[in-house]
Amino acid sequence: MQIICVGDLCCDLIVPYGKMQEALKSGDISKEVTDKMQVIMQCGGSVGNVARHLGRLNTHPVFITPLKKDSLGEYLSSEMEKNGVDMRWAAPCEKSNMYCVAVLDQTGERTMFCFVPPWADFPRFDRDSFEAVPQFGGEEVILFTSGMAILEDADNNAAVLHFFKERKACGAKVVFDLNVRAESYGYEGERKRAMGEMIALSDILLGSGREEFSQVTERDDIREAACYLLSRGAGTVIARDGGRDILVLSGEKGSETVDTLIPVKPVVPVSTLGAGDSFDAKFLEVVADGDEITKAVRKASDYAGDYISGNIPSRK
Repeated sequence: MQIICVGDLCCDLIVPYGKMQEALKSGDISKEVTDKMQVIMQCGGSVGNVARHLGRLNTHPVFITPLKKDSLGEYLSSEMEKNGVDMRWAAPCEKSNMYCVAVLDQTGERTMFCFVPPWADFPRFDRDSFEAVPQFGGEEVILFTSGMAILEDADNNAAVLHFFKERKACGAKVVFDLNVRAESYGYEGERKRAMGEMIALSDILLGSGREEFSQVTERDDIREAACYLLSRGAGTVIARDGGRDILVLSGEKGSETVDTLIPVKPVVPVSTLGAGDSFDAKFLEVVADGDEITKAVRKASDYAGDYISGNIPSRK
């Protein structure tokens, strides 16, 4: 199946704040040490990261994202293509791509900040963004996006939802990762309403952590939250919860739900940065190959564990 990713692409700046603090505390500020603590610039964005992983898995994904052809846009496009991503249908836009700053503490945990200079913007779609996109074979298509494609912008949301509804009507399978990021994007008003529409469109809904599920459903129990999302129209809900078992919940409206718990293999993470994106990519690859959802979850969990443990390189 052809995988089409729709969503955000930005420039990530990775700031190793914790390691620099440790070096300063120890008094070791030699050039050899500080050279290893430079701010790293790379492609980012939740859907951009998933597309890059998919490219490296040799799935040849198509990526539809707003992209200005300035120096930053050329850099981002080139880096994605180097990793096997088809960028031919990137949507031209007037403003440059934004930046995300990830500040890593001593344990590798991140705090994210959006940086949108005056010449840049959040990734915004309009109807023209999808005009040139071919059909790619109807039922042989997986459409993937995340909550980062949904903004407090009615025009953006209408364009994204129209594209997904149109393609789903032609038989495409819709996979949606909540990825709310309320601390950066907010979660109310138009964005909350449009997220509800995307949830109802989803054949498979992915999410990570009790906090995220609680933000969307106002339910603290992760299984109760997953049941609520089923009632809102999602076909299958996959609820990740850190190192705990992954809940896979499915069922038609009005019928008994079927739930499965998938154990997560214990790992020693180097950094948890990118865990969810790597999981999503492997999951999409396995589903596109025709395997059942529980098998895809197991493989995706193992792949994400290897990734955050440093057993899979973070980038080419």
